[in-house]
Amino acid sequence: MIPERVERRARWVLDSVGARELGFGDDVPYRPEGWAAVDRLERPSGDDLAAAFFDLSRLEERPAPRDEHGRVPSTSSCLDPLHPPLERLRRRLGIPPQRWDGARFAVALTHDVDSPWRWTRVGVRSAAARLKGHAAAGRLGSALREARGLAELPLHKARGTDPNWRFVTICDEERRRDASSTFFVLAGHRDPHDGAAPETYEQLRPRLVETIRSAGGEIGLHGSYTTAITPARLAEERDRLVELAGPVAGHRYHYLHFDPLQHLVAVDRLFRYDTSLGFADGIGFRAGIARPFHPWDFEAERPLDLVEVPLAVMDVTLAEERYLGLSPEAAWPLLERLLDQAADHGAGFAVLWHPDRFDPATSAGWNRLYYRFIEAVAERGGRCMSAGELVETWLNEA
Repeated sequence: MIPERVERRARWVLDSVGARELGFGDDVPYRPEGWAAVDRLERPSGDDLAAAFFDLSRLEERPAPRDEHGRVPSTSSCLDPLHPPLERLRRRLGIPPQRWDGARFAVALTHDVDSPWRWTRVGVRSAAARLKGHAAAGRLGSALREARGLAELPLHKARGTDPNWRFVTICDEERRRDASSTFFVLAGHRDPHDGAAPETYEQLRPRLVETIRSAGGEIGLHGSYTTAITPARLAEERDRLVELAGPVAGHRYHYLHFDPLQHLVAVDRLFRYDTSLGFADGIGFRAGIARPFHPWDFEAERPLDLVEVPLAVMDVTLAEERYLGLSPEAAWPLLERLLDQAADHGAGFAVLWHPDRFDPATSAGWNRLYYRFIEAVAERGGRCMSAGELVETWLNEA
């Protein structure tokens, strides 16, 4: 006899890969030893379904090491994020890839608005310090870009513009490529990680929201650094943003600073979807699945109503020295590999490009890589859309 708890867990996995018509224990065998391994926090061997529960629920992260932001590094995972095991399970079960309103796969374009205005007093000092540091370390290309940005500062001051305020341009360029995107906006600064100029962000937030909405972008909440451990703050920030933007369906934690085993329950109460589940230091699918899913609530022993959209790649992961440290040219083969896998699996996932990487003077080509990525999605039969549109398409097609 199959224990009820195991039955619920197995049903969740089968539903998540689209195998809603298959029966657990009949079409898919029940192997008690596999589920016993799950209870011991061990990834089962020889039981694909139990192993899929272990991967999708992120049980392996319970004892895993964490970085200074409480994030699990990709190097500590047993998964190959670019070869998601739940997609292999789907194929073995004979479930065809999902279609996305006629497209082979779907990509949610997203932008975290961490710093809407670069040239604050703190921003100028920081740029000067970076220029000095790059020059002292012999990083001449980086030093030149900082110098070029600082050289344009007087012109920006005279015009009342800023290199980070690229929201209309981003939306216009996306629309030219038949795409749209979501901007995650901070609505609280309670920790130094939330930014060095909170007063400027507070002053600009109404204009920021109106600019994005008028340009056709979706607004989501970028839950500030401490909201994962203080859920009441998440609700306060959601309400603050709703006052400016109207209904807000989506959310992403700042710095990806959260634990999927604990903190998504609070998000479930406030939002329709979340897109925080990705690795900061690597690309691919952290939960072993290349499509949205309803995360598992261990306390209630059921899936949440919340839709989790996997975050497969970030610009900072590719570009920053503390992560992969690649040039746009060196990053492109990784993105091509991701897109080829996505087209093969009928995937639906999110990518993140910060608005401060769209300034032509200082972007070092990362803005061009972003638009090249969008065009490559279309070449492979995929569609780029906002995260909210991707969620609704997934729900309608599932």
